[in-house]
Amino acid sequence: MLFRRKKLDKALARREMARVVINLKQLHKRAYYYRTMLESKIAQNKEKLAYAEDENLKRTLLENIRMYTDALKAVSYVEAVLELLIVRLETLGYLGLTVKEIALVKEVLKGIKDSASIMPDISLISEDISERITDLMDYLPITGSTLTIASSEAKKIISEAEVIAKERLASGSLTA
Repeated sequence: MLFRRKKLDKALARREMARVVINLKQLHKRAYYYRTMLESKIAQNKEKLAYAEDENLKRTLLENIRMYTDALKAVSYVEAVLELLIVRLETLGYLGLTVKEIALVKEVLKGIKDSASIMPDISLISEDISERITDLMDYLPITGSTLTIASSEAKKIISEAEVIAKERLASGSLTA
C-alpha cells in the first residue's frame, strides 16, 4: 500500500507530548504577561482619570479602561484554561499520558480559540499546538468514545477556568 500509516514509536509520541506541554507552559506565561500588562494599563488609566479635568480626556480614558477590561477578561480566561490544562497534563504525565489526554488538549484549544483571538501571538501559538496535536492524533488509535470523553472533560476544564478567571478579576479590583 502506498498510503499506509506509519506506526508511531511510543518514545517519539512521549517526546512530542512533552514538547506540547512545554509550549503550553510558554503560552501560559505569555498570557500571564499580558494579564499583568493589562492590569497595569487599567491602573494607569484610572489614576489619570482621577486627575483629569477635560471631558474629552475623561471619555477617552473611560473608553480605554473599558477596552483594556474586556481584553483582561479574555486573557484571564485563556490563562486560567491553560493553567488547568497544564496541571491536568502534568499530573497525568506522571501516570502516563493516554490518547484521551492528547484529544483533550485539542478540544480545550478549540474551546478557547475565540478568546485567544484578542492576542494574535497567543492565537497563533495555540493554533500551532493544535495542528501538532492533530498530526500526532493521525498516528494514534482514537475512537469516537475517546473523543466524546475528551470533549466532556474539556468542557469541565473550560467551565472551571471561567469561574477561576471571574474570581481573579473580582479579587483584583481592577475591573470596571
